[in-house]
Amino acid sequence: MFTTDRLVLRAFRDDDLDHLLALRNDPRVVTSLSAEPVVPRPPNYKIFLKELAENSTIGFTITIKETGQFMGQCSIKATEPQKNRDALFGISMYPDFWGKGYGREATKFTIDYAFKALGLQRVSLMVSAENTRAISLYEKLGFSVEGRKRRANWVNGHWEDTLSMGVLQEEWAALHA
Repeated sequence: MFTTDRLVLRAFRDDDLDHLLALRNDPRVVTSLSAEPVVPRPPNYKIFLKELAENSTIGFTITIKETGQFMGQCSIKATEPQKNRDALFGISMYPDFWGKGYGREATKFTIDYAFKALGLQRVSLMVSAENTRAISLYEKLGFSVEGRKRRANWVNGHWEDTLSMGVLQEEWAALHA
């Protein structure tokens, strides 16, 4: 378990699965999370979510330090851990917590941990080109846009592009010394 100023980042537990399912059943979260269709997910979808959590290189449940309230999850999945030391970052939170700096706090801790504790040399992520708040946050933290997949995701009756962003260890270290 790790703590930041306002958060606790801890290992996943089975009792988190109801919250993870609720996140995947919230259309506001799913449209910003992935290219998955926005459809109600049944209770047995928790099996998939548990496997996803267990297969991350590191995965955290994010809770409020003062209350223990579940707010979301974040993870690092090392895609090339031995040779290229590259990983993919992901985060999702209940919309009630958006715009309050919690995502920044959790992201900053997780990326910092990935570089310092796991010895990664780069972290990548994918984000909808229309998710301007997330893009702004990632850029402030040191991520750069590395590519654009045009018309990658059908959302609410229109196509959205997906951006690939990344940060190198030395870029991160220069900004977060």
